[in-house]
Amino acid sequence: MRITSLQTQANNPERVNLFVDDRFLLGINALLAMQLDLRVGQEISQEQLEQIQNSEALQQSVDRALNYLSFRPRSRQEVRNYLRRKGTPPEHIEAVFERLDRMELVNDRSFASFWLETREHFSPKGAQALKNELRQKGLQRDIIDEMVDDTNDEERAARAAEKKALALLRQPDIDYATFYRRLGGFLQRRGFNFEVTKRTVKRIWEEQREETIDDEE
Repeated sequence: MRITSLQTQANNPERVNLFVDDRFLLGINALLAMQLDLRVGQEISQEQLEQIQNSEALQQSVDRALNYLSFRPRSRQEVRNYLRRKGTPPEHIEAVFERLDRMELVNDRSFASFWLETREHFSPKGAQALKNELRQKGLQRDIIDEMVDDTNDEERAARAAEKKALALLRQPDIDYATFYRRLGGFLQRRGFNFEVTKRTVKRIWEEQREETIDDEE
């Protein structure tokens, strides 16, 4: 068998079409073709041909993982599950991780930091809820325990409650029981425990009453 043509794809200059014995064989990453030192006129064996096909399949898996990671950081388990859904062979998945690790693109501690910071800014939740989310992302327990500190839950609860509390307090004639039931339920759904929820709701209500009295005076 002999390579008779290597043609840059019209719609994607980063890929080339490989022709063997004047017949199209497959599209291949242009950089990979250079790494394999493929040349027109080169004689290739069946074993070399299979190596080319395997190398291209692996490169596609790497490219797929890189594209998945381009949207936001991911945990190792998220990347693994994604590749499995795409039908990636197990041996290719491990090879993909070897490349990603060399590029330092997948790190569960870094992912946990990203996830927790995002939650802090946009959707504060209790420590237990955060731990559950990270557990669902496939992180190990020791990393989760290291990264999530439940001593800050009251601060998180206050931030989480702010908008909801203001909306409830604007309702005419709202009483404490109704305020507690609605805001308390909201906070517990966000993963805050009973004690943190109770203290947070009570403090917000009392602060609001003090502000109302001051305004009246």
